[in-house]
Amino acid sequence: AVGLARRAMEESIAYAKDRQTMGKPIAEHQAVAFMIAEMASGIEAARYLVYKSAHEADQGRRNTFFASMAKQFAADHCQKVCADAVQVFGGNGFNSGYPVEKLYRDCKIFQIYEGTSQIQKLIVSRHLLDTGNKKK
Repeated sequence: AVGLARRAMEESIAYAKDRQTMGKPIAEHQAVAFMIAEMASGIEAARYLVYKSAHEADQGRRNTFFASMAKQFAADHCQKVCADAVQVFGGNGFNSGYPVEKLYRDCKIFQIYEGTSQIQKLIVSRHLLDTGNKKK
């Protein structure tokens, strides 16, 4: 999901720098620039959740909690990035001649495959609620 989101962001950046409206690239319009900034922030956050999960596994600790957070956040953010990429592309976002159309279709699988985002939230919430109730 992180890689697909990054690709959608990179395609958006390239398109926004190239596409002109009102005599300037759409990347110079605040609304587009803010969408791209949000894409980048979330992608980095997702990447670090993945790294945290991998670090826990490397240390021999159970990583289910962090893996579930990483999968849920990355999948949901990927969906948002791809939807925003289609927005950046405007009408061309639904044209099969542009890559974001396929990326938008492909990203949905991350929210479904190997445990839906809702299941990942259930795992995280149970961990938090169960951990808080244990006596030390």
